[in-house]
Amino acid sequence: MASPPPSELAPPCGHGATGLRADGHRLRCHSCGSFFDRDSLAQEFVYDASYPVDRGHFEPEVGAMKVRSLERWLRAVKLDPTGRVVCEVGFGGGHCLGWLAERAAQAFGIEAVEANLEHARSLGLSKLLRFSDCREPLPQPVDLWLFLDSFEHLPEPARFLRWLVASSAPAARVLLVAPEAGSTSERWLGALWPHRLPDHRFHYSRGGLEGLFAAHGFRKLAEFDPAKTVSGAMLVNHLSMTLPLLRPLSGAAHWLRRLRLRFNVGEMGLVLGREA
Repeated sequence: MASPPPSELAPPCGHGATGLRADGHRLRCHSCGSFFDRDSLAQEFVYDASYPVDRGHFEPEVGAMKVRSLERWLRAVKLDPTGRVVCEVGFGGGHCLGWLAERAAQAFGIEAVEANLEHARSLGLSKLLRFSDCREPLPQPVDLWLFLDSFEHLPEPARFLRWLVASSAPAARVLLVAPEAGSTSERWLGALWPHRLPDHRFHYSRGGLEGLFAAHGFRKLAEFDPAKTVSGAMLVNHLSMTLPLLRPLSGAAHWLRRLRLRFNVGEMGLVLGREA
């Protein structure tokens, strides 16, 4: 299936289709450098029950490493969820949401994948919403929002951000991790950049993301390095999704489960907020 022509696309960064320019595998926004991935646009993709299973989202060991990464990021930017109302958007396997729920006054979770919602319930989590149900403001204003590799999946980010604003406390903060268009690795690796996946249709530049949030009253307060604690097995399985030559190794990746390392290839970490 061919990707739609630029004239039929509305980039989520909000700068309009007339500013899109073909750049190899990219349809790049001339204003901010964010881009559509043309190969991903040409593929059909559905978030079904296989999505979290293929990525190991439900595995306790994977969840523990995700929690370890989140703890480090929160310490780095001096954000403490204790006693606050928090909401994780796109919580995946629910491990980080469970950790937050043990500390926060209230912890809401939002997901689009039914299998993720069911798994979160099995972990004892209850303040859960589907993306499609995010219309009325939450019953309690949120102090801290978390987008951990999820914002780039939002189909209508401007609409969602309007709802987020209506559900936010006056001095709300947003902690966000996402692949960065225009990062050193994205420019150097090009078509081999590991974030080029069928479910990653649009990649935000740092300026594009900051501009989108600024249009909804949030400004950048801090940056951090979102390096993740991963096992060797996780790394091989992730890279095999974009590098077919590595797929034969994925079956033997369990031998690398004990190997721990920090991994970041072109992701940005931002804290955004509005003043009371």
